[in-house]
Amino acid sequence: MLWLVSRYRGPSATQTAALALMQDRASLPPGENAFPAIWLLDFDVPREQLQAVAEADVAQASAAVTPAGDGLVVESQRAALTGFEQQRPSREDAQQFCSGGDIDCLARVRADLGAYEGLIARHRGLLDRVAALQDYGYYRSPPSAPSHAMLPPLQPAGYELTRVAWQFANGDVDVALAGACNGVQTWRRLGANSDALLIRSVADRYTDRYIRLLAGMLGEVGPTHELPTSCATAFAAPTVADASLCEAMRGEFVVSTHHIRQLAVDSSTAPSRIPNPLPALTWDPEKSLAILAEGHSWACSEATAGNLINDVRVDPGQNRKSRWRLECVANPTGCILADIAFPAYYNYQRKAQDHAARLELMGALLWLRTNARADEPLEPQLMAYWRQHRRGNRELRLADDGRTVKLQMYADGPDTWWSLPIFPAAE
Repeated sequence: MLWLVSRYRGPSATQTAALALMQDRASLPPGENAFPAIWLLDFDVPREQLQAVAEADVAQASAAVTPAGDGLVVESQRAALTGFEQQRPSREDAQQFCSGGDIDCLARVRADLGAYEGLIARHRGLLDRVAALQDYGYYRSPPSAPSHAMLPPLQPAGYELTRVAWQFANGDVDVALAGACNGVQTWRRLGANSDALLIRSVADRYTDRYIRLLAGMLGEVGPTHELPTSCATAFAAPTVADASLCEAMRGEFVVSTHHIRQLAVDSSTAPSRIPNPLPALTWDPEKSLAILAEGHSWACSEATAGNLINDVRVDPGQNRKSRWRLECVANPTGCILADIAFPAYYNYQRKAQDHAARLELMGALLWLRTNARADEPLEPQLMAYWRQHRRGNRELRLADDGRTVKLQMYADGPDTWWSLPIFPAAE
């Protein structure tokens, strides 16, 4: 009897509202969708053909993933790309490009300028396509995209940072400064306007790398050296979108909906995906979607938006429900899978908040660079500006005898502080 009550009980009012919230996609920002350009980044496809070629490639490749189930596309079966040159770097060249936030790209490039000149010349076409991502306004995955379309070639998208570092080391200072600010602006915009959690996460990391590179450059140029106009836009005050996962989580919900409903009609895949010998009795697809929507709706709630405005650490896990509730009696598999999935997303939210705070700190350092008073040390001026303009109570510390500033991080992980050098300021 309890099973019947659980099975035929409809979604709660909270779940109905959550379903509507997660299915209510925001209107598209200005500009074009970057998905085709990123998906085809390795190939020399003219811009005017990107949309059509990407659509055809994704459709053709949907049945051409590797047998290992790793989501990678079998290159030989990508018929839509016939006639377009693949320009992916060799393994040796790929290892030369700067990667990882802990790498001093300037120092690495300076150690062998000639080698990097050759590297950049060999891959100029690819790097030009990466730089052209600044022309796009947002990232939207294809409708009902297969799993492999969630894995575009994002590693080459970070290679342009190496060219920017080489330009600076080679004496093209203004070109390099503009490149660094363009990089911040590009990945900040695409991350804030992405419906894919992977893109959001990678965009934040690439933004971080460009910020570090720019800070290193500004440590070497005089404080009176004028910055490109793109820097003002790149480091404008953070908005809710800079710290929000709402659109990315809506995109995740779309993917989950696609897979859950596919499982419901394709029983051949159910035994391997749903660990239960009686899936019909213990799993309900529509109830599972309602549970997922309720569990993800925190990302788009007004309460979360308020916390993001004030930079209060978001903790969605405090409202998690027990599995011992009526809706789980006839859908224990759905409850268990949702309970496993929910915590994985919480730290992504805190990482997004840290991303917005990094932008905020760099903005403060740029203000200090042009507005510092000569009659007072830089450190107290920075701290006073931070206390007056910060959105919340995130802590700032000085280290290395005032040469470095450290920013408190909200995300769980080994790095509880993020640091930048305090570059010279006008006097």
